[in-house]
Amino acid sequence: MKKVIFSLNAVAFLVVSLLSFSVLAQDVKNVEKVASGELTPAFSSWGKKSVVGSWEIIKDQEQYFIVLGEDFSAKDGPDVKVFLSPMSANEVTGNNATEGSVLITEITRFKGQYRIAVPKNVNPDDFQSLVFHCEAYSKLWGTSSLR
Repeated sequence: MKKVIFSLNAVAFLVVSLLSFSVLAQDVKNVEKVASGELTPAFSSWGKKSVVGSWEIIKDQEQYFIVLGEDFSAKDGPDVKVFLSPMSANEVTGNNATEGSVLITEITRFKGQYRIAVPKNVNPDDFQSLVFHCEAYSKLWGTSSLR
């Protein structure tokens, strides 16, 4: 009897594992990488760069996401926000970072990977750069070109 129960448990585990893998494989097929790059810091303070790390923009189903890499690190600060800007990365300054830009979110974690939803009415193809900016003090943290 114990062998039968063990065998049934093993079969159930195998079926659940295969179904989970199938769902994950379907999810991966629906994800499209739209852009990727490395953040360029705008300043250094006490030996720490304002922002560094890799990122990518993906489209999952009909939703865009900015995915910050495991190597993402930003200097902790107040009111640091992520924007998509119509300007090229080298044109963005602390004074013009929000001009024509779309606010994506205020960052709440300053280290490690995380996924940020882009508002549904925003298409990253309409912008030239990814911007990290402290809006309260007009201080640019860093940028990256989307192309």
